[in-house]
Amino acid sequence: MKFTILALFGLLTIPAAFAQTEIPANPTVTPKKFTTRAVGGGVNPGVSIDTTKPENPNVRYVTHVVLYQNRFWTSAEGKPLEAKLIAFEDIVAEVPKGATEPVMPAPPENPTVVRDGKIRLLIDKKPVELALDRLSRQDQEFVGQIKASLAKKAEQK
Repeated sequence: MKFTILALFGLLTIPAAFAQTEIPANPTVTPKKFTTRAVGGGVNPGVSIDTTKPENPNVRYVTHVVLYQNRFWTSAEGKPLEAKLIAFEDIVAEVPKGATEPVMPAPPENPTVVRDGKIRLLIDKKPVELALDRLSRQDQEFVGQIKASLAKKAEQK
């Protein structure tokens, strides 16, 4: 009986031993050349990636309406920041690619200085919205003066 159990156990374990993967001669040495797998080969999952960019036949020109030239702004924490105060409205024009630069339309009569408690600053040629309450008290008053000056100028016209 013991013999039959051992024979049966041996018959079950021997095929499992042959099914193991082949071990390289020296497993501590990495191969000199790794094989690469082709991308997209084999089964098609039904998804493809289009790497071509659509060509835009127009060139877009954006001009920011500058309300006050470069100035050092101070945050409520006392940190300085050099930037231009710009309006929320931008002047935008599009022309076909290869055409001459367009004549830009006139800036708005009454530009928006403060919107939803924020101002817009041009920092390193990039427009950034900043909460007005993050500025120092002097800078908040300065923005109020510019806003009042623009409103007065609009009333005169």
